[in-house]
Amino acid sequence: MRNNKQENGGNGGLTALAVLLCIAIAPPLHASEFAYGLGYLLTHSDNIARAPTDGRSDNIHSLLAGFTYQENTVDLVARVLAQVESNKYQNDTFSDETLYYLTSSAVWTLSPQRFFWTVEDTARQALIDTTAAETPTNRAGINVFSTGPDFFIRFSPVQTLALGARLGDVYTGRANADSQRINGTVGWLYQASSFSTYSLNYQTLGVRYDDTLLNDDFTRNDMFARAQYRPSRSQYTIDLGKSDIRRDRGNDVEGTLARFIWDRQLTPESRLGISASREFSDTGTDLLAASQVLDAPTTTTEQSAQSIASTSDILTSDVYLAKRGEIFYDRRSSLVRLHLVANHRNLDFETTLQDRKEDYARVEFDYFYSGSTTASLFSEYTKTDYSSFVRQDTDRNSGVRLSFRLTRTISLGVEGRRIERASTDPTLEFVDNRVLISVLYSSGKLFTPISGR
Repeated sequence: MRNNKQENGGNGGLTALAVLLCIAIAPPLHASEFAYGLGYLLTHSDNIARAPTDGRSDNIHSLLAGFTYQENTVDLVARVLAQVESNKYQNDTFSDETLYYLTSSAVWTLSPQRFFWTVEDTARQALIDTTAAETPTNRAGINVFSTGPDFFIRFSPVQTLALGARLGDVYTGRANADSQRINGTVGWLYQASSFSTYSLNYQTLGVRYDDTLLNDDFTRNDMFARAQYRPSRSQYTIDLGKSDIRRDRGNDVEGTLARFIWDRQLTPESRLGISASREFSDTGTDLLAASQVLDAPTTTTEQSAQSIASTSDILTSDVYLAKRGEIFYDRRSSLVRLHLVANHRNLDFETTLQDRKEDYARVEFDYFYSGSTTASLFSEYTKTDYSSFVRQDTDRNSGVRLSFRLTRTISLGVEGRRIERASTDPTLEFVDNRVLISVLYSSGKLFTPISGR
């Protein structure tokens, strides 16, 4: 059996460990918060390899350790969430593995309202082959890093020239789509009122791959107008423009760029959001968009407007036209929490045979029986139609979870779930029933260990 410990860790693991070390030795800062946690999970699966027949059972022993650190001062807004997960497969169905998870972002104010510097880094796991079931041999450790400045030159109280640049690095593990990225932006902003801003924007992105024999370098140029509205309890963002992509060897592509985002706080307990977009994208752009982003000064450096729509990790060097739409609803009271989300994606790849349409929905319901006991129900549904070949997959993931807080810092959890796939290709169907038992320690509400599997 191939040992995938190092492959699942990769550069992301080294980055996470470096952040852990820096935080551990750094002196306490004012206006900062820190919490850490430890955990043990025992997972029993009756079909660990997710085979269509004759599934093998196994027990996974998992040790978790991580922390959250956040800073919010006049000069620095930062947040780091890091976790290491070590998995041992009792029956040696798979090699033992160490998984790393990191989400970090920092914005330094070097000159108020004029000069900012941003650093972002994220590391996690992604599927190497998104058409296959998730198993340890189909996972790769990925890491995305981005840093650069934003400058604001104010010609009047309502007229501002915004300049930005980003240097990025995308590591994709065994997917062989590692790349370096240079992004530059220019925007002219007009603040029409206290809650509305209009801008004209130009962005250029150069992507250079480590393996130039298998991957095609490209340059992407976007020109678009943006309207942003922030009335009471709502946020709107509308983008409309054009994109063109110049590739070193492949055919050049161009098309319309359009995005719409609406987010509204309906009541103090509920929130509703809708988003839709049509744009060209690539692995690095989507990985950065999916990373957790801190509230920061509005800039035009972002590759796209911060979208509500979730993006899955597609590890490829190809560019693709992505049409997305999503709606979500959140409600939380003292007794219950309800989260609903549904989205649709249509991905059209330029060269690779991965074209697909995806419909996704998830519902989560938490009932806070008492201050120490929570009962949760969850169900997830995904239907994928592949356009490049005749195949349709329907995936379901449903379960129930009970959580008990034994003390202020220690909690116990029990969970049962059923993961299944129905497909027009019978060799890809499977049913995986799992039972999980967890013992978790958390020093504060800021961080609770959770398995990334």
